[in-house]
Amino acid sequence: MTHTMTKLKLHTFLLALLSLAGTAAAWAAEPLPPDQAFKLKVSFRGPNTVIAELAPAPEHYLYKSKIIFALKNASGVTIRQVQLPAGEVKNDPNFGQMEVYHKPIKAEIALDRTPTAKRLTLLARYQGCNEKLGVCYPPIDKSVDLVLP
Repeated sequence: MTHTMTKLKLHTFLLALLSLAGTAAAWAAEPLPPDQAFKLKVSFRGPNTVIAELAPAPEHYLYKSKIIFALKNASGVTIRQVQLPAGEVKNDPNFGQMEVYHKPIKAEIALDRTPTAKRLTLLARYQGCNEKLGVCYPPIDKSVDLVLP
């Protein structure tokens, strides 16, 4: 065997080894915990509007149709309307054509309330995926106790 052939075989072997190492690193990648993948922040805009900001981490997205809000422990308060911004259409491997959010969004939750209503618990349910790993999270349920302004 010539010296050039030996170098060529060694080079080919090293390239194959590097390729395998890259594949192993991709397999070893773990999805983020749900609270890091999708952050929820809640605030008020006046006495009758709750703003729920949902922020997917980079390489993650949320399904618009899987975002749901409800109230608990909310005597004298009901949700009148939830407004979500337009999403981008994605041909999702799990659900087909879906509207999704890759960037943070603000959901505007309009409330009807009596003057004596002071406290409530906002229930939020949402679901999304890690685009790079192709992993979808089960629905995430969060509750936030709020004192109304």
